[in-house]
Amino acid sequence: MSAESIKLELMVWIGELTDKVLLNKIYLFKKKVEKPSPAKRQPGWGKDIFLYVAPDFDDTPDGFSDYMPA
Repeated sequence: MSAESIKLELMVWIGELTDKVLLNKIYLFKKKVEKPSPAKRQPGWGKDIFLYVAPDFDDTPDGFSDYMPA
């Protein structure tokens, strides 16, 4: 069966449906497919993203010493 004939058959079948529960399930499935949920974050996924960090990264920039606690 070709993709076009499957699409046509599904459109006709959905058009003839009267069961609201089934129609809601189809609608929710469509919405889920259109916008997939983002992948869940996992600890360690950012490993090796930063390949270089300057040696003075933690140093206070010039002119900011007045704002630092004593």
